[in-house]
Amino acid sequence: MRRWIVYALCLFVCAPLFAANLGSAPMNVDGLTLELLSLERKGNVLTVKWAVRNDGKGEKHVDIDLAGSRPTSYVIDEENGTKYFTLTDKDGALLATEHEYDGIWEKLEPGQTKRFWAKYPAPPPAVKAVNVLFTDTEPFESIAITDK
Repeated sequence: MRRWIVYALCLFVCAPLFAANLGSAPMNVDGLTLELLSLERKGNVLTVKWAVRNDGKGEKHVDIDLAGSRPTSYVIDEENGTKYFTLTDKDGALLATEHEYDGIWEKLEPGQTKRFWAKYPAPPPAVKAVNVLFTDTEPFESIAITDK
């Protein structure tokens, strides 16, 4: 009986943690892995959440270029041939996790994971999946959008 209680507890507590990962890919920095966690559309805004994990032996730096002259992190709507870049506020600041300059530059210690987010213009409601590209990793393709 106790075994079934443990299984049920894992199902309700642990399953959402695993379901949240939409994909993962190694980054071009040894030891770093990027996990795509969610894509949520609310009105005209698409919020992308991800985490980066350092499985290496030493300190590593995460560099996610969200803006500037050559941003390498963005969302692509292949149906309409549109590339979406990170939104900014009226002062030009990125609507994203703490950032420096034109993106995210964070230090990760061995074994450490940090979570990040950024907001983009949402594709039209008829678009149900997009590609998400991040600096230094392969693209995440045909990722379903959750409507809120």
